[in-house]
Amino acid sequence: IHIWPLGVRSRWDWYKNALLLSGLSSQDPEMQVRLRRELQEPEMVEVESGDLVLLCVQRPHAAIGFQNGTRVSLQCFIQHAGIKERLLIDS
Repeated sequence: IHIWPLGVRSRWDWYKNALLLSGLSSQDPEMQVRLRRELQEPEMVEVESGDLVLLCVQRPHAAIGFQNGTRVSLQCFIQHAGIKERLLIDS
């Protein structure tokens, strides 16, 4: 998995990069090329068969192709109410 270490820490960070960041929700091939160029090199996370990967989907990421097997993807919200509480999955 490729994950770009993008941090938006304030409204100002968002506004000054709004045009580029708006491309995160675009399937436009030209915008995807621009995003990869502007965001520089991603972090590479090695994933083995059977691994569970949880990530914040607001962080730019890309699944890398593979030759064998089936990729299973589930999108949901996870609520955390405290260290002594169970996680609540809300889809």
